[in-house]
Amino acid sequence: MPTRAHRRRSAHHRCGDELAHPVAALSGKSLSESIDRALSCLRVNFRSPEGTAGWYHFLDDPNPGITASAVGLFTFRIAGQEFERADEIIKYLVDQQIVDPDGGAGGWAVRTTNGFPIIEATAWVVRALSPPGTGRLAASDALRGGVRFLEENQNTDFGWASYAGQPSRVFHTALCMLALQECGGPPHVIDNAKKWLIGAQSPDAPAWGPLPGAPPTLLHTSFALLALSQLEGALSVNTISKTTDWILERLEAGEHVERSSTVEEFDVPYPDGDRQTVFQNVLPHFAGPIAVTALLAAGVDPLQPKLFTAASAIMRDQGPTGAWELPRSPLRESIWAIWPFVSALSKMREAVFPGRTGEAQLLYPGCALVQTQVSARRLTSALLMRNFLLNWVRRRKVTLALWSIGVVYSIGAVVLYLTRAVDRTEFLVGLILPALLLIFQLIWGARRRRGGQGQ
Repeated sequence: MPTRAHRRRSAHHRCGDELAHPVAALSGKSLSESIDRALSCLRVNFRSPEGTAGWYHFLDDPNPGITASAVGLFTFRIAGQEFERADEIIKYLVDQQIVDPDGGAGGWAVRTTNGFPIIEATAWVVRALSPPGTGRLAASDALRGGVRFLEENQNTDFGWASYAGQPSRVFHTALCMLALQECGGPPHVIDNAKKWLIGAQSPDAPAWGPLPGAPPTLLHTSFALLALSQLEGALSVNTISKTTDWILERLEAGEHVERSSTVEEFDVPYPDGDRQTVFQNVLPHFAGPIAVTALLAAGVDPLQPKLFTAASAIMRDQGPTGAWELPRSPLRESIWAIWPFVSALSKMREAVFPGRTGEAQLLYPGCALVQTQVSARRLTSALLMRNFLLNWVRRRKVTLALWSIGVVYSIGAVVLYLTRAVDRTEFLVGLILPALLLIFQLIWGARRRRGGQGQ
């Protein structure tokens, strides 16, 4: 039968094992290196043929596209880095805006809509032009026109689709809400959209699907949470908690896409001159990294095993060029297989490593040992100073004790003499003890030194 001492030793060993073998670990340096590799991939694939500048969604295409160029510029922003040729992209985007004849609203098109502006492109350009200091007055004018286009193309039910009159969709509505929030768009437009998005929530779960009433997905729930969690009072604390729990239950490290939302496909009819034509909209999605971004944006404690392992899996699965694999085209690098991952890693780095470097050892949910290079130096200095003082005191404990007695005795004698409680003769006699202690200490110290030399 184990003794009490044995049980204490066992408990101590379990605690030591927990510290020695953390649940998960993250490196701020590794996060930064992964983000930098992704941004380097964008830099390498930047294209600027005559009159254009940016990227196409397949990065090997030499001709930039509007949406991909906006997404690329946005990717640098969320990583907290400036792109050296951002002005060229902004000029290209501004030049490609399709402004209404009345000079008000102005949206952006994609290659397949033949100059017909749609929400998918316009919302991304608005997000790309939203940061302060994006450049010129023309960019500000284009941004205002883009905001007005989003406002004018909001459906009567207050959601968004590819353009006004098409069935409102969760992804489009969340994307437009994020774009308007980031640029300071009209509050009443955002508030109305908030009502639509809340109403589109699944009746059976604290989650969303691509359309109202559709089965919920991790991807659409994460985008809805991203759009709503930034609006004060849009969701109750209880609702946010239930939604984040729903997302966490379905978040699996290494599963960057979910089968039901890998690609969002639907037909979009649009006028092409005198005839009506249709293009098939194909939106690639990565549910895993978007879920990580949404959870952290909603205020979930980053010290969770699933978040640590999800971030580690994202870094592990990054390709040698800096991009991740696009499921339907695994041999071609795509802007859509970069920005969601950079977003997740940047959010994780911001939440765990404010200084962008360091090591985090997750001991258990909600508790981690986070050590940065600065804290490591401070900790080492503190430990060295503490050890020096402790060793100094241990080596001189007898001397310190004798000196302490002598000092206290001498102070007491001086106080008594000054208050005339004793006369001069009694005072001098009282100093005999401190003198004897001093002599004893000198003799003791000399003997210790001789003993140390003889060893």
